[in-house]
Amino acid sequence: MRNRTIKKQVWLNENEEKLLKEKCYNGLISESDFFRRCITNKNLKEKPDEEFYNILQNLNKIGTNINQVAKKANIYGIVDTYKFDKCYREILDMKLKLERKYL
Repeated sequence: MRNRTIKKQVWLNENEEKLLKEKCYNGLISESDFFRRCITNKNLKEKPDEEFYNILQNLNKIGTNINQVAKKANIYGIVDTYKFDKCYREILDMKLKLERKYL
């Protein structure tokens, strides 16, 4: 059963229609959801660019490498310092890229 029972009609000019479609496309939301978010003062966030997803994928790979280092350290009682240092430098590099791009 539908929990929203009140229908509203909105009139827009061509520029407003274009802006609405762009914001909905960029935010991956419907026009109805867009208006509900405006009414409730919820943040409208745009879809991150492709670089964001590349950085996220790289961070996941680094996390996997760190997990492998930790497993070997637990099994053999030693740490592969070369691999650990490499992962650490990659994390610092990713952090710097994220700060430059998004802060």
